[in-house]
Order: sequence, then C-alpha cells, then structure tokens
Amino acid sequence: ESIQEKQSKNPDFAKKIDIVIINKSDYIEFILTDNGTGFTEKNFKNILKPYFTTKLKGSGLGLSIVNKIINDHEGTIKFAQQKVGAKIIIKFPKNVD
Repeated sequence: ESIQEKQSKNPDFAKKIDIVIINKSDYIEFILTDNGTGFTEKNFKNILKPYFTTKLKGSGLGLSIVNKIINDHEGTIKFAQQKVGAKIIIKFPKNVD
C-alpha cells in the first residue's frame, strides 16, 4: 500500500521491492525492503498492536496477524528505519521442536 500511495502522488514513480533470503545452519532470515513511504520511528512501538493503523481505511490487523504467525513458529520480526522506504527483517530458527 505504501508504494501505491507514493505512486498515486507521482505516476512516474518507479516501484521497487527487494527480498533477500539468508539461509544459515541455525536460522533463515528474510529481509524485505521497498521504496514506499516507510515507517516513522514514533510508530515502531505500536506497529504490531491490533487495530493500530496509519491508513484511512485500514483495519490495523494485518501486521498483528503476521506477528502472531511468526511468533507461533518461534520467529521474530523487526522493522528498520531507512531514508527511503521500509525494511522488515523476519527470522525463523531451524530445527524447532
């Protein structure tokens, strides 16, 4: 949605999403970056809470559901501030009992 928001303001905006997968012996990590509107630092503490949204028509459930699924698999999700866009790091341990 953040990329669509940016494109609605500038039709010539070039959308970009990068996904990097790091496969280590004890974990697998997904690093997702885009050049959308990004996250503000003040939203980091609330971003995973149910019903928190910065969108006019958002329910605020998307990231809280994603967080629940990741936690159920003993993973972690982190958000990083960038100059442009968003960066999300999702990490899952391997060999979970």
